Amino acid sequence: MLLPTLLGTRQAGGPSPETPGTRAGEIYGFMGAFGPLAFIAVSLRLYTRWRFAKIGADDYAILVGFVLYLGLIVATVYAIKYGLGLHIMDVPYEVTGVSMQKCGFTSQVLYPTSLGAIKLSILLFLLRTLPPAHFWKKPLYVFAAWVVCSESAFTIGLFLQCRPIAYYWDKSLTGTCFNQPAFYYADASLNMATDIGILSLPWLIFRSELSCHATWEIGLNICM
Repeated sequence: MLLPTLLGTRQAGGPSPETPGTRAGEIYGFMGAFGPLAFIAVSLRLYTRWRFAKIGADDYAILVGFVLYLGLIVATVYAIKYGLGLHIMDVPYEVTGVSMQKCGFTSQVLYPTSLGAIKLSILLFLLRTLPPAHFWKKPLYVFAAWVVCSESAFTIGLFLQCRPIAYYWDKSLTGTCFNQPAFYYADASLNMATDIGILSLPWLIFRSELSCHATWEIGLNICM
């Protein structure tokens, strides 16, 4: 998510001294690999729940996360059309910069909302597996509330990072932005801490019932 911001603040200086070409192929490969895998995983999950059990809140959350992820893929593909994958100094910013920045902003907004829905789905799934009076019920609800609040706060922050908001993608306007890299790094740090917490939950919850190896396998499968 840093590239669109850097493009908006780059200095005119001609092409890069070394032009390795575009990395669009790598981006297409990444999206082309994980997009279908996500579709297969979500489809199988919903089918098995519908066929053999009952679709619950965790399933709806993962479906929302998947739809938002598809939007992220679309925004990224459009960004390639406008220069994503090129060296920052090789992007024809005067021609396609504004359009690329808009794609970048769209992907920024879709990323935390999709990620939050996926994390919420995992926590709701764990809640679904526990009996009503289980000790971990309340901590899981608190964790879920933290995920919703933190990702919502970051999404709101994205809309407030530049005033006016159009200044994010059009630097010909008069406006200001706060310290965006610091904001992104802070969010990344919080997300890493949340990921570690979610990975640890199966071991913490089920350690008395399963072997250590089995609980870590559950955690890895959930996070994957």
